[in-house]
Amino acid sequence: MVLLDVFQPGLKRGSARLAYMPEKRYFYVESPKESWRVYMRAVVFLYEKGVPFDKQRFLVVKKTDKGPKAKSWEPIKGQMEGRDGLPRGEDLLRLMANNVHREVEEEGKITHITGLKYTGLAYQGQEIDYPKDHYFQYHIFTAEVSSAQLQKAAEKLAWYKAHPDVFNKLESVKREKDELGWFNPHETKLMGRWSPGIVALYLANA
Repeated sequence: MVLLDVFQPGLKRGSARLAYMPEKRYFYVESPKESWRVYMRAVVFLYEKGVPFDKQRFLVVKKTDKGPKAKSWEPIKGQMEGRDGLPRGEDLLRLMANNVHREVEEEGKITHITGLKYTGLAYQGQEIDYPKDHYFQYHIFTAEVSSAQLQKAAEKLAWYKAHPDVFNKLESVKREKDELGWFNPHETKLMGRWSPGIVALYLANA
């Protein structure tokens, strides 16, 4: 599958509702000439600040209510929503970076990261219910998070586990993940259709 160039000039931007979550609108870029559409997504490989770099030691989050030994882990990632495409005319990379910050807070309960960088890597795919020329791309970023931020986030998730009534009242996107960990291919097994491919792409090129 040829990686479509979402940064080329002349593309249209918009947002649309998708069948699996019709209450939200998701941001896309579209080629008026070639008639393809790409829904924009982002993933961030977070490393602990001050710790010697090991490309395989990145933060993963666990799907809520799944066992830690199950295929229930993934790096923090998510789709750009319609609101993430504002302000209009803003640089696409900057909009994606804003999306990363939102996902980090929603999924990881982490409020501050540093050194956010775009790797230039993107994983492209197509959901089963997409029309023929519709795709998604996960654009891959890296960043650092302090030990203090990690501790604070872990404590917040632990508090939510002790207070499920409060956790269950959160917006759905803030209830998707309930635990933090460091990636280990044997211990934190990757979930879903796309996470294994995204991680493989990143590790092969990091």
